[in-house]
Parts: sequence; structure tokens; C-alpha cells
Amino acid sequence: MTMAARSAPHVDPFDQARAAMEVVFRELTESGAAHHVRLLGVVTEGMAEVGRLALQGHLDALFEQERREVGVWARPPGSEIRERVRHLETEGGRVKVRRHGLKLPGDASARFPMDQQLSLPPELYALSLREEVSFAAVEASFDRSVERIDHATAGHVPKRQAEQEMVRAAVDFEAFYETRTPPANDGLSVQGLQVLSSDGKGVTMRPEALRDATRKAAEAATADAIRGDPMGERKRRRSDKRMAVVTAVWEQEPHVRTAQDILTRLRRDPEGRRRRPRSDKAPRPQNKRVAASVTKSHAEGMAEMFDEAERRNPDGKRRTLVLLDGDEKQIEYAEAEALRRGMSITIVLDLIHVIHYLWTIAVVLCAGEHRAADAWVGHILRQLLTRHPLDVVATIRQTATNRRLSFSERRALDEAVEYLRKNSTRIHYAAFLADGLPIATGVIEGACRYLVQDRLGITGARWGLEEAEAVLKLRAIRTSGDWDDYWSFHLEREHARNYPNAEA
Repeated sequence: MTMAARSAPHVDPFDQARAAMEVVFRELTESGAAHHVRLLGVVTEGMAEVGRLALQGHLDALFEQERREVGVWARPPGSEIRERVRHLETEGGRVKVRRHGLKLPGDASARFPMDQQLSLPPELYALSLREEVSFAAVEASFDRSVERIDHATAGHVPKRQAEQEMVRAAVDFEAFYETRTPPANDGLSVQGLQVLSSDGKGVTMRPEALRDATRKAAEAATADAIRGDPMGERKRRRSDKRMAVVTAVWEQEPHVRTAQDILTRLRRDPEGRRRRPRSDKAPRPQNKRVAASVTKSHAEGMAEMFDEAERRNPDGKRRTLVLLDGDEKQIEYAEAEALRRGMSITIVLDLIHVIHYLWTIAVVLCAGEHRAADAWVGHILRQLLTRHPLDVVATIRQTATNRRLSFSERRALDEAVEYLRKNSTRIHYAAFLADGLPIATGVIEGACRYLVQDRLGITGARWGLEEAEAVLKLRAIRTSGDWDDYWSFHLEREHARNYPNAEA
């Protein structure tokens, strides 16, 4: 009597996930009208385990399917099929990935087709968990970020690995923006302005991450230091920072104002808050993109800022202005980039920084009397907002001559006046206000505060170069509203890096 072949019993790979789901239902039923927080805890924890078991079941089913297919794989002579196991840490916890590898003659390691199909990273951590870690780390310290991941997910990433994952997450920053389609300007009128702005912010670094000159200065300061009263006031360290270059590009509508509008804004109410004229409805920046870097020089950062401006305004039809705080090097870099590209730009120096020079002059002219100096600044500022700057310079010089200042007083005053004279085309505020141009660097100062200080300036933080650069890039992506698009781009690039021989 011939016995029929007995087929292998069918095993449902999702049996365990279904059983875990039943456990959730049972616990909810047994909890009755418990506190809603407890009920949500049952659901959150239970469903995380259901998700992990469902994923594990699916991976096991893929392995069994692959086991049946390996027999027909194309195998050159001398090749080997190897069954191997790796692990993957996910938001739902750790799963085991079993798969078959094909080792060809002469190859140092096997090639795993399932790894490529699933686009698994070579590291332990799932790319979705990398995103969770990176999203948390751009806002809080790495210690807090690890705590947040532990609290919000069933996955775990130790602090050092979290730093490494964030560095990996930022590698496609430049490529993303180089290939990104410029934002549409449909909502902007033909008179709309293109605005560029740049500034710098110091970041406290570990010694090995400082620039050479700064590191040598730090070493010299340490060697010359004399230890004194341990409770005495500490000298401010000046050689432990590396400058981050911060840039911003955006569009906005022109906004015509008068000198009185500006003066009203500069006055403060009894609580110390700046007043806003009722008619002052300043247009909001549109399509703002910010960037920051501790590895690039200021010249390199500004070159990339101009690259972005050219992508947005290739035909040069929009008026382009560059808002700066008056630093001579920044002005030099901006003019050099515009000349190299044949771009027409208007450089506008921040009014608040110019007021500092007016105060320097006022203190000299008024012999240090604060009330008189305050009145003089208000008077000369109104002139600067309504007249040509060279006329204002002539007025100040004539006033200084009439006051018969001492040699040292006149020298201090002349230095400040010379700053106004040589920047006369960049502080022609009367013309700028009539044209509706912004005259303050609030956008870039806010970017310096948010991108750099609020995260990298955490008390006691000392940064390595890679980690600081990654945080700045990811914060810039998030601030620019590009996170989701960037992450999709990053996943595609990561797959291409990990599996360069994959079919397109």
C-alpha cells in the first residue's frame, strides 16, 4: 500500500501577534472603567508588542519563502549559500532577521538579497529609529533624547550610538539642497524682494575640534594660567570657541515706512518693550531657508548663500539685497561673490549696529552726560533716516569742530564718523525706507539664537566637530520646513550607498 506524502503543516507567521492583540483586548476588558491614562498605557504598550511580533512574523515568512527559492538562485562554481542572522532595533523593539547569503569565489563576505530588498542599514538601528533619534536630538541634549526615545518607544539607542546615528542622518544636507527645486514665488508680487543675510555665532568646542589658531591660543592660555582663589571670579575663556557661520535666504514684499515709523519702533514703553506703530504691518518672510556650519569658513558659507539666491532668481529680475551687521569681512565676501557672479545687489547695514556708532559719537560730544547724549542720538538718528548719510557726516564733523574737542576725543569720534562715511551707500536709510527695504537683521539674529545658541549653547556643553555640524544641519532643515522631504531624499540616498549594485 502506497502512503501519500504528508505536506508540512501550515504555520501562520502572525499567530503570536494575534495572541498579543487578544492580550490587549483582555486587559482592557478586565480594566473596566479605569483611569484613562492607565487604559492608554495598556493600549500603547500592548500595541507596540503587537507591532513587533507582526514585523517579526513577516520577516520569518520572508525567510521561509527565500528558503524555498534559494535552490534556483544562479550560483557560479565555487559559490556558497549561507544562512545568517542579524538583528534590527526598531521603535517596537528588537527583531531577528534571518536570511540567506550568497558568497562568491574571491569575495570577502556574502551578499544578502533580502537585506537589499528590505533596504536594511549595516548598523543595528532601523532608519525609522534613526529619524526618531535625530528629531529628538535637534531639540534636546543627547541624554534627554535617549530618555525620550526610551519613554516614547520600545526601542533603545545608547547615547554614543545616538550621536553616530544623528551624524549619519545629516550627510545628505548639501546634496538635498543642490538638487532641490527652487520654491515657487507665485504668491509674491513682481516687486517682491530677495533677501540674503549672514552672521556668526561662537560654539564651545572640545580642544581637538578647534581651528588651529584658536587651539594654539587655548594651549598658550592654559600654560600661562595661574591658579588662585578657587572661589574668585573666573576669567572669561576666549579660546574655546569655533565660529559657526549662519545664513538665510528668503523673499518678502517691499514695505514702505517713514522715519517716524522707525523711531516709534525704537522707543520703549514703561515695561521696556518696543512700541509698534498701529499702521506697521510688516510683511512676513516667505520661502525662508536657513543654514549653519562650524566646518565651513564664512566665505564658504556666504558662497553657498549666493548659490541658493541664484537658484531662486536665475534671471536676476528680483531685486536682491544683503542684510549685514557691518562686519568688514562679511561686506568684502558679499561684494566679491556678487562681482564673481555678475549679480546686482544692495547691501544694507543693520540700523541697530549703526546706532551703536551714533552713541559712541554722542558720548564724546556730550562729555559723557547720558541724558544729553540720548537726546543727541534721537536728533541725529532722525537726520540719518531722512537725509543722505554724507550730509549727516558733515553735520557731525562741524559739530565736533565747534565743540573744540581734545586730541584723544576727536580721534575716537573720527573713527566712528569714518565708519559712517565709508559705508554711506550701505546706510542710506532714507532711500531704503522709500523703496520698502528692511533695515534690520532680526531674521539672521533670530536664526543665530535658534539654530546655534538654543541647542549648542546648553550650559556645560563642549562639542566635537561632527556632532555640532550634524545638529546645525538638521536644525536648519527643520527650521526651513524641509524635514519630510529631506528624510525621503535621505532614505533614497542611503539605499544607494548601502547597495550600490542594486538595479535602478
